[in-house]
Amino acid sequence: MAPHYGRYDGRMSTPSRLLALVTSVIALLLVAPAAAMADTPVTWEQEEGLGWLGYSVLLVGIPVGLIAVIWVLTALLSRNNYVPPAPGNEIHVSTGDVDHH
Repeated sequence: MAPHYGRYDGRMSTPSRLLALVTSVIALLLVAPAAAMADTPVTWEQEEGLGWLGYSVLLVGIPVGLIAVIWVLTALLSRNNYVPPAPGNEIHVSTGDVDHH
């Protein structure tokens, strides 16, 4: 049997998996919002917020508009435009000398 260099052959136990998961989630929750907690520079002008109408358009209007656009595009692109001709009584016989390509 060849030696395994740099491979971990043992299994991780459930408590160590749980500890790794909890540690990574806590680290993510502590580190990720650090940039969002930064304050705006003092030299910038302070602007008003959007208000309830602006937030409702942002949280409701844009998703509803995207859903409507996607729905219309899928409805237009998935239509079946081909209508086959009605079956006839005549029989078409190929002569064999027709070039199909």
